This record gives sequence, structure tokens and C-alpha cells, in this order.
Amino acid sequence: MGPPDLANWFASEPALQRILHRQLGEAFDRARPRLSEMGRAAANEVSQWAQVADRQGPRLVQYDREGRRIDEVEYHPAYRRMQQVAYGGGIVAAGYDPALAGEHGGRPRALAFGLGYLFATGEAGLYCPVCMTDGAARLLRLFGSPELKDRYVPRLASMDLATLYTGAMFLTEQEGGSDVGQVQTSARPDGSASRLTGQKWFCSNVDADVVMILARPEGAPEGTRGLGLYCLPRTLPDGGRNRYRIDRLKEKLGVRSMPTGEVTLEGALAYPLGEPGQGFRQMAEMLNLSRLYNAVGSAAGMRRSFLEAYAWASRRVAFGQKLVEHPLMSETLLDLAAEQRGALAWVFRAVELLDRADAGAATAGEARALRLLTPMVKAYTAKKAVWAASEGLEVLGGNGYIEDWPMARVLRDAQVLPIWEGATSVLVLDAFRAIQKSSAHEAFFEEVQGLVADAPAPVQERLGELLDQLSTGLSELYQEPSAEHMLRDWTWAASLVWEAALLSSKKAGHGSEADVRAARRLLARNAPVLMLRGDRATPEDVTLVGFGP
Repeated sequence: MGPPDLANWFASEPALQRILHRQLGEAFDRARPRLSEMGRAAANEVSQWAQVADRQGPRLVQYDREGRRIDEVEYHPAYRRMQQVAYGGGIVAAGYDPALAGEHGGRPRALAFGLGYLFATGEAGLYCPVCMTDGAARLLRLFGSPELKDRYVPRLASMDLATLYTGAMFLTEQEGGSDVGQVQTSARPDGSASRLTGQKWFCSNVDADVVMILARPEGAPEGTRGLGLYCLPRTLPDGGRNRYRIDRLKEKLGVRSMPTGEVTLEGALAYPLGEPGQGFRQMAEMLNLSRLYNAVGSAAGMRRSFLEAYAWASRRVAFGQKLVEHPLMSETLLDLAAEQRGALAWVFRAVELLDRADAGAATAGEARALRLLTPMVKAYTAKKAVWAASEGLEVLGGNGYIEDWPMARVLRDAQVLPIWEGATSVLVLDAFRAIQKSSAHEAFFEEVQGLVADAPAPVQERLGELLDQLSTGLSELYQEPSAEHMLRDWTWAASLVWEAALLSSKKAGHGSEADVRAARRLLARNAPVLMLRGDRATPEDVTLVGFGP
């Protein structure tokens, strides 16, 4: 093989091209120029602008020179240029704008996430507002009135910054992070709208034009069943500011280019979406889309880590030869490449299932598979992204730790991935809710067994052994009176098996020599002998091991 074209990240990843060709079908050739341009821009201008926007992040201006409260966020021009690439490149528009239909051929998520993956390889911070803009449009299309859809969706999907509205999701409060049922923000009816009062604690893309927000209507019951979903505009129809203030911007470890703030609602006008008491169920549509965005961002971060490590090892000479020629360095690079290739295949299987579900074409089994896959793929790839960033940084040595180089930022940005949209334990519990309530494990076993049957003999044998262990382990989980402490082991093993099985299967569109080699590497490095622990950890155990003699 010749040297890869590292100046265009679409051109340098044949595995991505093959996946998108399979999912887009005949539309792939029409989409190729757009994808190629995104791959070129991400590898060049976006990567440079991302460094600048990270160092010179957003600034909150609360008052104008005459003392009037304005709560405006100022951005470095580099951020605005990246916005034009992201939104102008069609990442959000692919899902809503009929003008792009010819480029996705009825599979808009494949095109949107293909573009998003390439962009996020260059810049992770802005990919979060892109995600939430898409999510806001999705909720409005599903639950909004005709008037709200007409007012906001075209602007959320705009490819022109002059007309673009960006979106956000204000969910977390001091009282409730993962425990959303503790939301205290109240909603008081005001004609056909409502007035919201309360505080939101983590508000990313805090100056968004259209915000999806959860609040509890007056007199509604406690817990998630009492919550309503609302559309909160930043600017009122008469052009005035809505009645909420941005108290401050957070000082974050990573994704610094994008503003996350704290907000106080002071009777802010908002429009109810859907039925009362269904807010959390409706918000789950945006949350699950965000989890898939998170997984795509994880795969993109892993790709960036590999690319930076490979580029450095290919030109750096140490002890008389290039780093890549040293056996231990080849081992490290192969681990990075295999993990990233596996993540890419698995993430885009979820993308494929979402396209089918949105089109109403998913079978019952595919719908259950998507329900289980969404929390699993988010949890597993997020952890792998942090590992890959650490490994990639180490390849660059001291330079990797210096902010002049990109890997320090990539590592900082990666660390948010296991946290946002549900931390690991929350996602593991969600996966098991899917198993308990809809028997989603049956779809998992059916799909993976079909993939394993198509795998090369050595991989097939190992995957078969692991499937047997997973089946036995699940039976043990059902028999264990209090088995919560064992759920992560099962989820991690099932994630590895699903990922390796996809890579190995020609029927799934993979199974190339490179895919199979990657699958074998993943199994050799990660496959456990699945033993569900009977020794349940207690707080006393933690204290003993952490501080005992």
C-alpha cells in the first residue's frame, strides 16, 4: 500500500467510504463531493481553527455599555468559520432539507453522521451544538405544532449562518443530574404558552436560539411522570429578549470552544410540546440521538488519535529507524487502528438502524436491537475514546503533552464523552431496562449469531465461545436477587462481541482482510473469560481496599 492521503480524512479512510457506499447506495456518488470536501476541510482549516477557538474560547458579556442586561456570548472568528463548515456543510440539513435528498437517497442519517464524523475528527467542541441543533429540530418535527415547526425547523436546518438558529437542551439542575425526576423548574400556564421559573445547571450552547427544556407544570406529580417538554425561544416573536439570564460560563476541562453555562429562568415564555406528563419520554428522542452523536464523536476522536500517532511515528527517527519500524510501536499503532475500525463499524450499524427506524422500515427485531445498541455503543466507545487519546498522546511523547500540539486538546475533549448524555452506570442500567422490558437481548443474540455464522473459522470459534458465556451469564443475572453490580461486565463483553462480529461479517458489509485482522486483534486484547462476580462491592469494601492496612 502507498502512503495514506492525510490531507483529506475522507480519502484516507477506505473503511468509511465502504460503509457509506453500502448505506447510501446509488446516492453515494452524488454525496461523495460533499463528503470529500468535509474530509479536506476538517484535516486542514478546521483543525487549525479548532486550536485557536480552544485557546480563545467564548466570553459572556452580561451588560452593554449603557448597563442594559444583554447576556451575549462573544466568539473568536475561528469558531464562526467552523460553524460555516459544519452547518454550511449540511450536517444538520441532511436530515431536514429536501435539497439534500438526492445525496442521501432516503437515508439521511448516514449522510449526516458521515459528515459529522469527519468534522468531529477535527473539532469536538462545536460538534455538541451541532448535535443539539439537530435534536431540537427532531423534537419539533415529532411533537411541535404546525406553527412551531414552520417557525423554527427550517432555520435550525439552515446552511446559511445569516438565517441559522442553533439549538440546545437544558436538562440538568443542581438537584438532579442523572436523576431527572428531581427537576424543580416549574411551568405556569399563560394562554397557549407557559411561564418557566427555575435554574438549569449545565446548559451547553447556552446562547442557543431554540432550547428544548423540561419543567414541571403546576400541580403535576413528582418524578419523571410529572414533567413536561417545552420549546424555549431565546428571542420572543416581537423581537424582545426572553425572560431568562445567563449567570456565568463554566470553566471546563475540554470542549472549551463551545459555551456551557448556568441559567436562571424568570418567568420565561415557552411553548408546550406534546402531551402533559410525557416530557421525559419525548425528551428521550433527543437524548438517544445525542447518544449516537456522542458515539460518532468517540469514533472520530479515536480516528484523530490514530492519525496523529501514525503521522508522528512515520516521520520521527529514534535509535536509527523510524518509530513505526520498532516492533513495540507497531503493536501500539495496530491496537489504535483496530479499536478505531471496530468502533466505526459498530457506530454506523446504529446509524443504519436509526435510518430504518425513522423511515418506518425497521423490523421489530431491528427496533429492539437499536434500543439496546444505543446505550451500549455510547458507553463502550466513549471509554475507548479516552483510552485512544491517552495512547495517541503517549506516542508523541513530551510533545503530545504540550498544548502547541493537538493531542493534549484531543485528550481533554475526549474525557467528556463518558459523562455527557448519561455516564457509564446510567447507560448500563438503561441497556438492562431494554432487556427486561422489551427482551432486547433476543435481538442481540439473533443478530450476532447471524454475523458469527459468516465469520472466518478462528474468529467464529472464539465468538461462539463468548456468546455461550454471555447467554449463561444472562441466566445467572436473572437468578441473582440483586445483580446490579454484575451488569457492566456483561455489557462490556456483549459490546466487544457485537463489534468484532460486525467486523468479521461480509454479510454486514465488512469482512475484508483488514476488518478480520482488526477483529482478531480486538478479541486477543480484550476478550474476557466472562465470570459474573459473586462478591458484590460494598462501601465498606471500597474503604477497606482504598485505605485499609
